[in-house]
Amino acid sequence: MSPGPQKTKTLLERLPLPGALKDLPIPEMEQLAQEIRDRIIEVVPKTGGHMGTNLGVVELTLALHRTFDFSQDRLVFDVGHQAYPHKLVTGRNSQFETLRQKDGLCGFPSPWESDYDNFLVGHAGTSISSALGLGIGYEVQDDPRRVVAVIGDGSMCGLAFEGFNQAGELKKNLVVVLNDNRMAISPTVGAFSKYLTRVRSGELYNHMMKDIKTTLHNVPMVGEALEQMGERVMAAIRDNVLPDRFFTDMGFHYYGPVDGHSLEDLIPMLENIRGLEGPILVHVLTEKGKGAQGASADPYKFHSPPSKPHVSSHPKPISWSEAFVDLIREEARVNPGIVAITAAMAAGTKLESFIEEFPERSIDTGIAEGHAVTMAGGMAVSGAKPVVLIYSTFLQRAYDSIMHDVCLQKDCGVIFGLDRAGLVGDDGPSHHGVYDIAYLRHLPRMILMAPRDDVELKLMFDWAKNLSQPVAFRYPRGNVIDLEIEADRPPIEAGVPEVIQKGSDVALLAYGAMMVEALEAARLLEDKGISVTVANLRFAKPLKPEAYADLLNHPLVLTLEDHALMGGIGSAILEMVQEHGLKHHRLERVGVPDDFITYMGRDDQLKACGLDAESLVERIVSVMETAP
Repeated sequence: MSPGPQKTKTLLERLPLPGALKDLPIPEMEQLAQEIRDRIIEVVPKTGGHMGTNLGVVELTLALHRTFDFSQDRLVFDVGHQAYPHKLVTGRNSQFETLRQKDGLCGFPSPWESDYDNFLVGHAGTSISSALGLGIGYEVQDDPRRVVAVIGDGSMCGLAFEGFNQAGELKKNLVVVLNDNRMAISPTVGAFSKYLTRVRSGELYNHMMKDIKTTLHNVPMVGEALEQMGERVMAAIRDNVLPDRFFTDMGFHYYGPVDGHSLEDLIPMLENIRGLEGPILVHVLTEKGKGAQGASADPYKFHSPPSKPHVSSHPKPISWSEAFVDLIREEARVNPGIVAITAAMAAGTKLESFIEEFPERSIDTGIAEGHAVTMAGGMAVSGAKPVVLIYSTFLQRAYDSIMHDVCLQKDCGVIFGLDRAGLVGDDGPSHHGVYDIAYLRHLPRMILMAPRDDVELKLMFDWAKNLSQPVAFRYPRGNVIDLEIEADRPPIEAGVPEVIQKGSDVALLAYGAMMVEALEAARLLEDKGISVTVANLRFAKPLKPEAYADLLNHPLVLTLEDHALMGGIGSAILEMVQEHGLKHHRLERVGVPDDFITYMGRDDQLKACGLDAESLVERIVSVMETAP
């Protein structure tokens, strides 16, 4: 029997990319662009990941790889939301189905994965500074390679501006491609966004500039006075007519705007600027989600669509993000001082319902976490009650503002909602919220809390809302889980844990989301005849020593946290034991080890850290079998 017809390989499958791009005719490059879009649309809904931004930079990526040789030159992406086409043309197409999966491709650029990637990134605003550092490093080593940074308009935060300022001052060779798609995670906000809108209206800028220079050059000028007048004319035109003032004042040569989906426009422009000296800004206009049906109508959905949707006949559970926002909406209806603040995460933190109900008391600062926190500190000192909702991983960027502008101040009762605290699954190591206890716990006046469910979250919020010192609530990515605990809830008392059940052999001291694993481990251990105490810690700071005396007086005590072991709640309890001389027997901490936990589902990540119920049971049984 003869074999069936062989499937014709696509250009993406058969071309030796990226080298083959150098001589590929434009029509075939356009075909390749469509194949890349098809590949992204095929794979990303299955694996999860960032779709809209990647669909928007396909032609830009091809044009850059055609113009530069990034096996020698360097391409630096900001955040890395837009690196999938780059991965596909640099030898990773056959692995693309493993994107964000265990032992698969990283969801962001990764130098451990490919020599075409220079940095593992996942936070915004870093590309210009990193690229400038690369360029300076190569220059001092007499290495002639060029460096290109690609940054989206939504990533134009303070750090990016600092990079612009330094690069323009030093006049180093650097190409910055500004990918202007009018979107970050949520729509771009702020004065710079409005500035770019004005720039977009100046599509004829380069033609106009050329005509002006030609005209002035041909006017006969005699004497120094006329020459100076000509310079003043040019300055006046630049100041009042031309759209590139910001970039040129920063010391950059500005080129654009150019259609980011036209290879016929992109390639000549990039070829023209490739050999130029000094800092260069190429302004590219793209459409986020280009090629995906419905992307323009719902750009947030196509920013990062969920993977493997699960259809259930049960009512939709509430997410932790929704539970926290519902709580502050309820409070805002009776307290006019409540103001909600986020940093380009309105959709991700589910703040949109609050914004709709209280637009005058909602502030999105854009990617400016430090500013958001310092502004909140000012509001709190005024007597208002600001609530700052930022992912744990991004609040790290505001550390000094938390210390200096909140904790150090008098009567500064800012409330923080640390969304996506803990292990976050396939978003990976750049997005895990596993350091917040450590970087907040040592700050004077800071109170740290984590609820076991949405009912406890409300009890905690009601307890904390009138305090004149900062309070941080940490809650995980995902939905609130009903733990089905029948015991009465004791009132919230500073530093006092809630004892869920009492046993005599082992005590499991769980913080926040780890209550799920603690209760399941207790059930499995009791099936083996091991008597277990389970405590919901509630607080990471303060800790009340006398409330822990009975808990610590077990043959074996385990602290459970989906947080880094160094500086976490287990460390806090050990410090308390040492400082107050508390009696204890064997105390072990279980949490995230001193390493970056890679891409895989959250359940696999918990298992990798020994935090899942089955691993806890194995550990406890092993200890009890070997203990004297």
